[in-house]
Amino acid sequence: MKPEERIASEFLKKHFGKVPTYEPLGQSTPPDFSIGGTAFEVRRLNQRYFHEGGANEGLEQIDIPLNLALRRELSRIPFSAQGGTVLWGSRFRRPLTNMTNVVNQLAQAARQYYSGASREPKEIVIGGVTLDLFPAGEPLGKAMILGYRGDEDSGGIFSDIYPTSIRLALEDKIDKTKGIAGKFDRWVLVLVDEILPTMMEPSDLGPLHMNLGHFRSVVIINPDASLALEYPEGSLKLHEEIQRRAYELYEKRGRAHGHDLDDWLKAEAELSS
Repeated sequence: MKPEERIASEFLKKHFGKVPTYEPLGQSTPPDFSIGGTAFEVRRLNQRYFHEGGANEGLEQIDIPLNLALRRELSRIPFSAQGGTVLWGSRFRRPLTNMTNVVNQLAQAARQYYSGASREPKEIVIGGVTLDLFPAGEPLGKAMILGYRGDEDSGGIFSDIYPTSIRLALEDKIDKTKGIAGKFDRWVLVLVDEILPTMMEPSDLGPLHMNLGHFRSVVIINPDASLALEYPEGSLKLHEEIQRRAYELYEKRGRAHGHDLDDWLKAEAELSS
């Protein structure tokens, strides 16, 4: 499972009291999970960058590989008592081309700076990436330690970024699952918040006014598998009612095990009619 799928699985187990079936239609085939007749598609909710012409990408598509490469190259600089420890931070702005070449040039400039044992901060700008170097007050046993990283194309909480990211994720999943929509009674999109985890409240967004397509609801969860918000509000209530009714059927049979799925499907049929 992908990390976001593991988080979603934990959420579904906690919320519905059942272990969801993973990839019920086969490996790498939507949906990611199912419980009874309900399909759950999972995706990270990430911020998008829009290119001219309408194409878009997740911010992490540059952020992650760029900073992993910088960390790898800068970690190769050997520590010395003379050079001490230098804290580094990165900032970048798109378009960013030939990332490997940019990282190599930045790393070479950082080596030269470190070997000179300068105690003054330095800003190195190459190909749209800025590497900031700040000598630490005390040596920490490493030549270079990451202090921060920044994407100068990212926006803030009060912009349209959050609802736009939700809409784009929904549109993508509608397109990818429309051919098999009829195989399940209902579809739920589960988004794991990687933009502002644990910070969003429903009141922060206001009305979303999204076209759900064949999806019944969109659920946003935090990386700790807690519920952040749902759209439309209360859209998970049916599942909770099914869970309660299935447990009632289990008790009526004298708590005999082995009929969990039958109870769930019967409860689902009763409450969906």
